[in-house]
Amino acid sequence: MEEWKMALEEFLKDWKNRHDVVGALVCGSYITGDPSKRSDIDVHIILSEDVDWRERGNRVMNGFLIEYFANPPKQIRKYFQQDFQNQRTMSMVQFITGKILFDNTGILNELKIEAEHWLNKDYEDLNKTVLEIKKYSLWDSLDNLKDCFEQQRVDFPFVYFNSLANLFSEYCQFLRLESIPYYQVHSYLIEPTYIKKYLKNVFPDSIFKEMFLKALLEVDKQKMVEAYELLVNHVFHQMGGFKIDGWKIKSTVEK
Repeated sequence: MEEWKMALEEFLKDWKNRHDVVGALVCGSYITGDPSKRSDIDVHIILSEDVDWRERGNRVMNGFLIEYFANPPKQIRKYFQQDFQNQRTMSMVQFITGKILFDNTGILNELKIEAEHWLNKDYEDLNKTVLEIKKYSLWDSLDNLKDCFEQQRVDFPFVYFNSLANLFSEYCQFLRLESIPYYQVHSYLIEPTYIKKYLKNVFPDSIFKEMFLKALLEVDKQKMVEAYELLVNHVFHQMGGFKIDGWKIKSTVEK
């Protein structure tokens, strides 16, 4: 037996014989492939439906870090819903790709089916007001980056890369794509194995993709500003255009 599996088996001894535990599922890189030396072992422990608590924690077993999540099924279903509302897919992907270790009631098979349902749901288009606010926000981000450059501020690289991360996130939302963690964006854009491993849709805009990857490598500050402006203007074009002069939105007062 592989060492990580022995560590996992040792960890589960404290859980599997409890009356309030009905199943367990292991997921993450040890299941989907290519774990690094820093990969932990992710385990979902399914509690019986009548419990009124949940628990998340970490244990080191035989040199392996095990991250566990103990929840009743109703809480897992709330995670699916919340992730969908936030255009995230992490909880769904974990259950779809995870391996069932034991399932006393059949609930894990049900949750796998429900995860597939949530993953395949389409996100709604942004409404007009939200879209206009996002376009203004992107213009403001570009204006702030230019101001930072012109003042020769020491935090320019920090502002630049944060602006790139925000632009990518906003554009993904406009394209009705799931949110990608900032530390995985580069892998998402260049590694086919990442797409397969995390069940992602291929990024559909090849022009933006190439410009974005080039912007990540730019080191000259003037060219960094120019690269970011090109990206923002490309997104504006895809969003239907934007002009700051005369821009306005009108909406009802909140009650």
